Amino acid sequence: MKRLILKISAILVIGVLTLILVAGATYLIVNYPRKAEPFEITCENPERSILIATQGSQFKDAFVRVLVDSLRVSPLHVKGVDLRNIEENQDGDWDKILILNTFMAVLNRDAAGFIDRANDPEKILLLVTSGGADWQPEAGLQVDAITSASRKSYIPDLVDLVSHWIQSDSVERWEQKDYVLALRYFPRVDVSAACSDIIFHQGIYKTKYPDLVRMINQAGYMFMRLDELELALQVFKMNLELFPNVWNVYDSYGEALLILGDLEGAKIQYQKAVKMNPDSKSSQNTLKKMGID
Repeated sequence: MKRLILKISAILVIGVLTLILVAGATYLIVNYPRKAEPFEITCENPERSILIATQGSQFKDAFVRVLVDSLRVSPLHVKGVDLRNIEENQDGDWDKILILNTFMAVLNRDAAGFIDRANDPEKILLLVTSGGADWQPEAGLQVDAITSASRKSYIPDLVDLVSHWIQSDSVERWEQKDYVLALRYFPRVDVSAACSDIIFHQGIYKTKYPDLVRMINQAGYMFMRLDELELALQVFKMNLELFPNVWNVYDSYGEALLILGDLEGAKIQYQKAVKMNPDSKSSQNTLKKMGID
């Protein structure tokens, strides 16, 4: 009997491992970057020149098609190359450079090498796709960066962001009119300016984004992942001001305060969260860990 149980257990383990290997292989086959087809769009007297260096994938191909279609109405020279061939280009020859890279353990060496050699890295925008949209820019990265999962439903917002960036006259710290999207996708956005704008135009943003509270919360956690705790605190505090009747904003604000070492402030926020939502397990458990019933 014991031998039979061991045999069954071994079969189950092998089955689970096989499923994991098959799932992993399938993911790599579907998502592993392939060669991107080059293209070029020219016009008379273009106002600026744009280089798009990308890897090939269903998501990236679709994103580039929609992006290029949105740019056709403007007098631009747009050239697309496979990321493997980006070294054939000099950053000085282009007004704006967009790099699309799938994150697989490390930043693509062609992208990293081009950025390191660039004389003017502030004209470069890096769009990194990863499974959970959880890629974090390396310390010292001198370019603006967007992190996104490869979901086609994200394409319209991403195209809106990138189109505005491409057609902006500024090559300094990236800002854009829709500060909610900027805050959500651009780690280098001016957080203070973004928060002020969102609060001032909160009526517009709340109408435009029915899930605004969630989007802002996601931005706050992005800054926490980047170890930008003071920026995360600003974002969570703004969310609390915008949505004082939502218990979760107090939980998130309390979490940021706790990490920063403000135990008394964190306790107050967690207690508010529990008072508003007695079923909040996360707030209750944190208070218990703090020795507060």
